[in-house]
Amino acid sequence: MSISKKSSPSKITETTSVIAHQLKTPLSGIKSSLEVLLSEDLGSLTRQQREYLELTLASTEKMIFLVKNLLDAARIDEKRLQLNVSNADLVDIVKGVVEDFLTLARAKNSTIVFKVVGEIPFLTIDAIKIQQVINNILYNAIRYNKGKGLITVILKHEGKFIKFSCQDSGIGISDTEKKKVFSKFYRSPRVVELATEGSGLGLFIAKAIIEQSGGKIWFESNEGEGSTFYFTLPVT
Repeated sequence: MSISKKSSPSKITETTSVIAHQLKTPLSGIKSSLEVLLSEDLGSLTRQQREYLELTLASTEKMIFLVKNLLDAARIDEKRLQLNVSNADLVDIVKGVVEDFLTLARAKNSTIVFKVVGEIPFLTIDAIKIQQVINNILYNAIRYNKGKGLITVILKHEGKFIKFSCQDSGIGISDTEKKKVFSKFYRSPRVVELATEGSGLGLFIAKAIIEQSGGKIWFESNEGEGSTFYFTLPVT
């Protein structure tokens, strides 16, 4: 099943899409090779070798997320965001994302906890796009978290919806910034001062995907006390 919106893409957006597509395959190859090396299937590693490989893997994962975001942002601008929906296990999707981020979380000295509250049925969703939403939310939680921080991810069945939440113990969001959080390319001045990397696309993309999926996305935050991001998806 396919849901799409179409219009003529701008030249800049088209160029961005082409470049992002060309980067996708080599980056995936690099990631796979690093994972094989870290598995020690080809030989044991010293502590220093493992540390260097884990840092390289974390940097490669950042690039992969950036490429995915550029592609999705281009599609949203062109009003041709497409959802290929099927029955999917949201618990497995979230669990997979959490596992993918463990290396980056360790590099940032953070701990991720994943909890499931109640029975979570299969949902009719675009599993890849929802995975991207969770990627973007969790990536932000790790980047903006404080040292020795805790990130708690929860899935909960609430009536006709499944609610996802991701709570961090990071820098939080000021009242003046809250209206801009889901804007394209928006990055907090405090984040820039901290020299934290990012494109400002993740939450812009997440909002478009969740709303087109029939859900809602929002957050609660106090400056200096961390943030909690939520989204819901309908149970069909």
